[in-house]
Amino acid sequence: MFQWVMIFAAILLNVGGHVFLKAGMNKTGAIDPLLLISDFKRVFFTSPFVLLGIFSYVASVALYMVVLSRTYLSFAYPLMMSTGYVLIVIFSWQVFKEPFSFYKWIGMGLILVGVVLIGK
Repeated sequence: MFQWVMIFAAILLNVGGHVFLKAGMNKTGAIDPLLLISDFKRVFFTSPFVLLGIFSYVASVALYMVVLSRTYLSFAYPLMMSTGYVLIVIFSWQVFKEPFSFYKWIGMGLILVGVVLIGK
């Protein structure tokens, strides 16, 4: 039971990291790739969403390490990544009003079926 709580907490923190970073970048605007370091400093120190995103990633990695110490990589990684993909699509649709299609539903269903099969 503990393992499941930890892995789903890690998944939610990972997804939260993506969502917070996207929200921060929506407010900040595009970063010039040639000025990545200087723009990163400006974005990092002025956007609470970016800070929350980075914190979420760090916490996700910490919990993922706990999970890896207690279970198989071949179980934890596919579960974390695939569930994360599905949740990102749902959060992007709900929070950022990104397009959502019937094909995305099919794709998410196939991803989840694949995870169940890999976990067996």
